[in-house]
Amino acid sequence: MAPLPTNAYSLAVVVRSSKTENLNQSEHQKKQQQYVLVHERFPRGWWLPGGGIEHKDSTPVDAAVRETIEEAALPQCGNLPVMTHLLALEQTPGRIRFIFRGEWCDDDVHSILKCPPGDNESIEAKWITFSEIKNFNRRRKHIPREQWLDDGNSHPLSSSTSVTHPWLRGHEPSTFFGMLEKSLKQSNIVPGLKVQKGDTEVGGAFFSGPKESFNNDALSKRLTIRGRAAFLIHLKCRLIVYASESKQFCTMSRFVDDQNGKTLRQLSDEMLSQFSSLSTKTGLQRVDYTAHENGREATLTVFPYAIISSNHEFYNDFKWVSKEELPDTLDQRLAAEIGQGNVVDLNILRDSESEL
Repeated sequence: MAPLPTNAYSLAVVVRSSKTENLNQSEHQKKQQQYVLVHERFPRGWWLPGGGIEHKDSTPVDAAVRETIEEAALPQCGNLPVMTHLLALEQTPGRIRFIFRGEWCDDDVHSILKCPPGDNESIEAKWITFSEIKNFNRRRKHIPREQWLDDGNSHPLSSSTSVTHPWLRGHEPSTFFGMLEKSLKQSNIVPGLKVQKGDTEVGGAFFSGPKESFNNDALSKRLTIRGRAAFLIHLKCRLIVYASESKQFCTMSRFVDDQNGKTLRQLSDEMLSQFSSLSTKTGLQRVDYTAHENGREATLTVFPYAIISSNHEFYNDFKWVSKEELPDTLDQRLAAEIGQGNVVDLNILRDSESEL
């Protein structure tokens, strides 16, 4: 069955960094981390930088950087944020969201962030701490017209108004700021899959775009849904299972055939369920997004793994081989890293946009 035309989105959870900052681990944990929060055009409230992936974006990473600059940066800001980790991949029929963690260097006393009255993209952006999120309402409250500014927009956190009821457009700032704060306190390790460039690493999140820019013929055939850029995204799961007693592996690949009836997470769970009775550990090693040269299609592949104690009861159902006998070089490299550090919990892969 052909892929379902899909709107894709990139959101950025951007952390403030500094070139001059040189803190040891204990000092870093005491220092409150700051995040970008964008005040969107009224009445949409405050939210993460982010939006729809457009045809001009080579990859979801490029879209996250572009959206952050458009919504949060001062005009002509030459300082680009860097997307470091994929925190979540949310896929439902006809819709995909990539949630990135990013870093943005801001040493300027006056900051690089947009100030009121802003522009068509947003009103302003601010650096805030996780503790300051409690000052935001979870949904919009009525704001009297006399407290709006002359341009017809509300500016709850700006010095130009006394409005004290800013509100969050959605749960995402609280959810993902909280995720990073919890990880910082518990392990000082950033959650999610590290965004990788090149092929020197095997685990992580990989994004590749077309080798050449699209020509006019390709652009004329691009897809849109309700005025937004859309793509035909092939969804694939590539599973590796390791039997620790025999030190053997088996691999299997499947596409989501009916994207209206099944998500990528559901396919992954279905494939893993075959080994659930003996599984001792599962995880996600890699996410691979590859845009096709035609500008209309892409392939999104996830690479979960399972470790089982014995493959005896499955021996005749699957082909079990040593690591060296795996036919694909990438499978061999992934097999060598199973159970090691560069993996994340499968819950990074979600079939819902609700709170974690």
